[in-house]
Formats: sequence, structure tokens, C-alpha cells
Amino acid sequence: MVTTAAPRRDAEAELNLPPGFRFHPTDEELVAHYLCARAAGRAPPVPIIAEVDLYRHDPWDLPERALFGRREWYFFTPRDRKYPNGSRPNRAAGDGYWKATGADKPIQHKGRTLGIKKALVFYHGKPPRGVKTEWIMHEYRLADSGAAAKKKKNANSSNGSLRLDDWVLCRLYHKKNEWEKMQQGKKEEEKEVEAAVSLSDTLTPESDIDDGAFPALEDMAPDAPAPAAILPKEEVQDFGNLGGGDDWLAGINLDDLPMDTDFFGNMLVSPAAGGLPKPELDGGFPFF
Repeated sequence: MVTTAAPRRDAEAELNLPPGFRFHPTDEELVAHYLCARAAGRAPPVPIIAEVDLYRHDPWDLPERALFGRREWYFFTPRDRKYPNGSRPNRAAGDGYWKATGADKPIQHKGRTLGIKKALVFYHGKPPRGVKTEWIMHEYRLADSGAAAKKKKNANSSNGSLRLDDWVLCRLYHKKNEWEKMQQGKKEEEKEVEAAVSLSDTLTPESDIDDGAFPALEDMAPDAPAPAAILPKEEVQDFGNLGGGDDWLAGINLDDLPMDTDFFGNMLVSPAAGGLPKPELDGGFPFF
């Protein structure tokens, strides 16, 4: 017989939360508005915290049992005693155990200590050789839970119950998720800075241009050669067609050219010698 797993209940959709809802309460809000309400049997502001016995499960199995959350999850859970006649809680859970780290932090509300916050790390395996994991839990309990625990101890001594207290509030998260979140935020900030720097380099105002980068003509050295004149392309081509490309006209003075005869052998006189001779008239017409 083949059995199929029951479909997971979409608890978040059943909560009917408003669009854009975010659940990021402070320590004081968790204790004053949620833990106190649950301990007194009152309804919390939003039914968003599931009631689960955390110490019967491994932490990686708990997110799917939460009612809400993506990177952190909240639970109400009872605690049992480690020893029948003691007040220490039993920290064994699933295939490992929770180990307290750091000092307890008092939670103040309206000028008095209302709750206590304890940080714990999950170790996989048996103590004292358990392997430390990245799963972290913040446990919130009421400040007067010690006196209530003593009364409950006396009441339960007759029936042998190991229940220490009914409810504590726990916030569960994975440390790597928090690290990835911070790294992603840093990368986004770096991209914004790079984009701002690139934009400032591209949009340079005219007032930022250094006029001294281009020296004036009068500031140039007196002995510096003058820039060569650049002829238009058409003129260069015309000169290049003369004489097979040789510049044969360069450096020739008209006064140095022989002016003795013309093309027909007639005598010619240099303009410097007094001008050209008058042509003889043959019948009133000049002969060329």
C-alpha cells in the first residue's frame, strides 16, 4: 500500500494579511504584546506565531511548521525540566541539543523588567562532542517565570510532571541567511556608489575644464618652427600631375630664364633692357 504525504497547509495565505505586511517586532514588542498575551490566555494582535514543541524537532525541520517567515521564524513552545527536582530546562532537541551562549538580556517595558532574552546555538550530536551548527535561537521568557515555576513544581510533584513552564517565545533563524542578507546589501550599496561615480565622470561641467591644458600661441617658444601650411587635397593632386610628380617650378626666378628668342625664333629683349621691340608693319598689320 502506497501512502502519499498530505499537502502542506499554506498557513501564510490563511492568515489573510494585508499587502506589504512585514513582521519585524522588537524584543519589547514580542514580550509585551505576544508572550504576555499568550501566557494570560489572550489572543495576540495577529495570529502569526505557531505553537510547536521545539525540543521534539531538529531546527531545520521547523521552518515548514511556522505560520509566517522567510529568513526567521517564531514559535510558542513549552519547556520541560532536565531533572525532576530541578529548575533547569531540558535543552535536548531532535538529534542534538541547544547550548546557551552569552549573557541573558533583560527586556524592559514601561520602566520595569518584563522579560528575559537568552541566545542559544544548536549542536548536532551528543554532548559534549556535538558539532556546532549555524542555527541560532533567541528564547524569550517572562521575568517572573521563576516564581511561577516554583509554584508549578510543587503542584506537579504529586503527579511527577516534568513541565517547567507552559510557554516561552522563540525566534529561530539560520546564521548563514543573515550573512547572505548583509552581503547582498553591501553589494547593492557598492553598485550604487559605482553608478554615482561613473555618472559624475561622464557629466563634467564646462567650468571643470582646465584652460591651462592648452597653451596660447604667444606663450610658445620663439624659436619653435611654425606649423606647416596644409593645402587642400585638390591642390596637392594638381601639383602632383605636373612633370610626372616632380616639383620642377620650385625655386625658379623669372629673371633667370633666357629671353633671347621666342617660339618662332624672333629676337626678344628682356624687360629689364628697355622693353620689347616694336613690330614691323606690313600693310598696316603686325606680323606675328
